[in-house]
Amino acid sequence: MSAMKKYRYRKRVNIRAAYSRSPKKGRRPVKFFILTLLFAGLCFLLYAGAKKLAGIAYAADSLSIKEIDVSGAKNVSKAEIKALLPFKVGDNILKADLSAAEDEIKKLKPELRDISVNRRWQRVNVRLYERTPEAFVLKGKEIFGIDFDDKPFPLRGFMSAMKIPEIECQSLQERAELLKFVQTFKAVCKDFLDGVAAVKFGVSGDVVLKMRDGTEIFWGEDRAQWISHKFDKFQKIYVDAKARYSDIEYVDMTLYDYGRAVVKPKIQEQI
Repeated sequence: MSAMKKYRYRKRVNIRAAYSRSPKKGRRPVKFFILTLLFAGLCFLLYAGAKKLAGIAYAADSLSIKEIDVSGAKNVSKAEIKALLPFKVGDNILKADLSAAEDEIKKLKPELRDISVNRRWQRVNVRLYERTPEAFVLKGKEIFGIDFDDKPFPLRGFMSAMKIPEIECQSLQERAELLKFVQTFKAVCKDFLDGVAAVKFGVSGDVVLKMRDGTEIFWGEDRAQWISHKFDKFQKIYVDAKARYSDIEYVDMTLYDYGRAVVKPKIQEQI
């Protein structure tokens, strides 16, 4: 085969190859467009079907709330909690916004440490976790309970009669420090705290306990690592002093670290 024939043959092959590929390139955008339309149509059908099913579910009487159960209520009443819920019996259970209900009630009811709202078949369960007052504080003429989270809340019901000490403080920082002391002291003193009327800081910055019988106890520094041993010694001194004297003005434990404790009985007035 001559060089001229080879050139013509290759030229025809290249032309045919180029001609045969061009239609495929032209059909690709068409296929992509058709597939896109099919996918969009499928998505629309799924959306429309889901929306229709949701409408049927929302309208179904079997999915309405038949009962709202409130448990854990002690200081607050079940009726006031139900009144605060943004849904009621008869509403569709799927439309009830449980998270929003929890957040709203927490804001309105500081006496609740936590609240859990969950749905069951035709029923909504509301579980309350109330705060337990460990002391109380005065705000003007109002009395508020306060727990070890340092959260004040209204004292109501049986909690108003609890034997808990008053926190006498001048600032939020003092309140937090005294609460921390009460928490540590309570862990070692058992029922002794029932007889404490108030806890405060003295002039020198030491902790002072005011007993319900009028006796003052100058506790001294708040050293948590020694409080258990110190209370054991104090209790013996206090019990012995109560046996000796009818009334005690104060027990001074501020020099306990130096091996000293002072008991001062009240001077009886002579008639």
